[in-house]
Amino acid sequence: MLKTLKNKKTLIIIAILVILFGFFFYRSQKNANGQDIPKFEPEKDEVVSPKVMDLDETITLAGKIDAVSKADVRFQTSGRLAWVGVKVGDSVHKWQSLASLDKIELRKSLEKQFNDYKSQLDTFQDVQDTYKTEKENFTLTDEMQRILNRSQNGLNNSVIAYELADLAVKYATIWSPINGIVVGVDQPNAGINITPASASFLIIDPNSIYFKSEIDEEDVSRIYLGQKTQITIDTFPDNTFESEISYISFSPVVGQASTVYEVRFKLDIDNQDLKYRLGMNGDAAILISQAPKAIVLPIEAVNQDSDGKYYVYTLNSQDQVEIKNITTGIETDNNIQIISGISENEKILIKQ
Repeated sequence: MLKTLKNKKTLIIIAILVILFGFFFYRSQKNANGQDIPKFEPEKDEVVSPKVMDLDETITLAGKIDAVSKADVRFQTSGRLAWVGVKVGDSVHKWQSLASLDKIELRKSLEKQFNDYKSQLDTFQDVQDTYKTEKENFTLTDEMQRILNRSQNGLNNSVIAYELADLAVKYATIWSPINGIVVGVDQPNAGINITPASASFLIIDPNSIYFKSEIDEEDVSRIYLGQKTQITIDTFPDNTFESEISYISFSPVVGQASTVYEVRFKLDIDNQDLKYRLGMNGDAAILISQAPKAIVLPIEAVNQDSDGKYYVYTLNSQDQVEIKNITTGIETDNNIQIISGISENEKILIKQ
């Protein structure tokens, strides 16, 4: 009987020891944060070492080429198109004439206004002579003064009418306000009656081009005027242009589904051969921050727990997996900076 009780106690002690051993073994597979420590599987897992390299954090924005100097030139009045002096593709200089309306009727109107002015001037002088004595003796009555005022106003109006007729003749010819290239002509044929809306001449200065894009409201606070940028145009993928931010809009772009702001970048290039054209698409890589000689890991080697803290799996000298908490810095598409937590000589495990 005593032997049976001893056997039972022995079995109970053994069972308790097994449970305690299993518990402590399970606890050993947890790190201080309660994370499961996986096993190293050489056939699946990848082992990497931290690298020391210069790391740049950038924001890449898609955009296209636009121009600062653009002019949509139109006539002020309707009329018969008498002459068109340019066509699409022509280079024009500032103040060069583009087209003209028929001026015969306008010149006749100017001549009539000049004759009306001369007649009004004679009338004005007659009235002045009539009341010359009263003016010199300061004996003008109110009625006389009103007659003199109407005569003066009539003369002034005739001068204004003549000036307006003269302006109509001048405005019958339109000219380019900028140096540039003609990229649009609504009506290239003379002899047709036009309105200001139906005869537009679009001029663009190819040397005033810039690159524009849009940035989300989450990132607009991270950029500033003069910030260094690299521009790549899709048409010329092998060429990269050093640039900087020249403009950030204060109000959001109208008509977009989300809140975005326009950003403009300098494009200091020689465009005399017109290689770079309006609407060409490309990318702007804005340099946000730099970390020279940083300890860097592939971004897939870094893990994040439920509290938002970052950690990595490391291998010790016995190829046992350990978990180490780390502090991270800037990120790129492929790499992430490690500020503290590991050294550059450690083996880092990438679990597949």
